[in-house]
Amino acid sequence: MLVRRGFWYWQFAAAIVLPLWVLTGYALWGAGTAGFLSVAILTPLLVVALLGLAAVLSARKSVRVARALGWADVGVLTALSLAVIGVGFFGPAMVWFSVLTVAALLGAYWLAVAELAREVRARVQVTLTALGVQPQLGPVDAGEYIVLPPPADHGPIKP
Repeated sequence: MLVRRGFWYWQFAAAIVLPLWVLTGYALWGAGTAGFLSVAILTPLLVVALLGLAAVLSARKSVRVARALGWADVGVLTALSLAVIGVGFFGPAMVWFSVLTVAALLGAYWLAVAELAREVRARVQVTLTALGVQPQLGPVDAGEYIVLPPPADHGPIKP
């Protein structure tokens, strides 16, 4: 529980610490003027992406109440943090760390949204059951369909 709770706080701190690490890494091991433009554009995007991820992860009631992320969230956030740290070294493997960062960020969003949807679905089912409403699980009959034939081909349209 201590690790999961630590990552709860890290997700908010990471939105500031990781982009600062990339800027510091560029100052120490930077790659020239072209690299500065990419760092200047992508670092604010990283801040926004990490804050958005923290918001989606925090949207789950179970996470807010326990103030602790799930183990899957911890794993993905660890991979994302390590990838961004690798980018900050601006070495020969920076491109691979950049690809890994994007993949980890997409995976983290996918996981966070899937877990949020699963939790919301379970809470809605509990609420509907408490209200006495049972969702219809059978096939839905939409009635009779009328199929119209496609219009006849009159050739190309001339202006």
